[in-house]
Amino acid sequence: MKRSTNPAPGAWPAGMSLAIDEHAQQLRMLLYIRHAWGLADDLPLPALHPVPETGSSAMPDEVERIVWERRWLRTWAQAWGGQTHGPYRPPGTGKILPDSGLRSDTDFWTAQYGSAGLDLLAFDRWEQMFEPALGPSLDPVLRSPQVAPVLVAAWERGLESLTVVPWAGYCMYRLSASHLATSFDTAASWSLLNQALAEWIRAPLA
Repeated sequence: MKRSTNPAPGAWPAGMSLAIDEHAQQLRMLLYIRHAWGLADDLPLPALHPVPETGSSAMPDEVERIVWERRWLRTWAQAWGGQTHGPYRPPGTGKILPDSGLRSDTDFWTAQYGSAGLDLLAFDRWEQMFEPALGPSLDPVLRSPQVAPVLVAAWERGLESLTVVPWAGYCMYRLSASHLATSFDTAASWSLLNQALAEWIRAPLA
């Protein structure tokens, strides 16, 4: 679920806002499938945090593993397609895969391939860990005086949106001249978020 955040009046310049996507269910589903089925394990992506229980999930044998892997890689690229531009690439990939295109409602994994091989109850239990009442709260960090100067600098550099993914530890992916993807661990720590924002600012523009 995307939302827009603003701090108390005067903390940011007039007109400044930041679109936050801390739900990103499509990305979580793909990361859950990758973990449960052991797909694309050569992609340099951070480990998941928290690590999900996968229950009865198991890769269906209706097609070969390589076919599932190609489907996963294509859907992963599609999931980021509306956010990556110019030289920027989906996290973990060196290039945009063929037919990646822009994201649409049919890009969701289950809309394309169904739920075979997925323990959706286990996935839902993992999802519940990120509910606002249970998971990490990002607003105190985003609104903190320790983060405000570098966040304003990033906004002045073009930052408009932030996607937060359940990865472990520090990470920063510049997806375009206006978009940053990072982990909950990073976004919930003012020192790590400052580091990510500073790195985003230093990255070459498209």
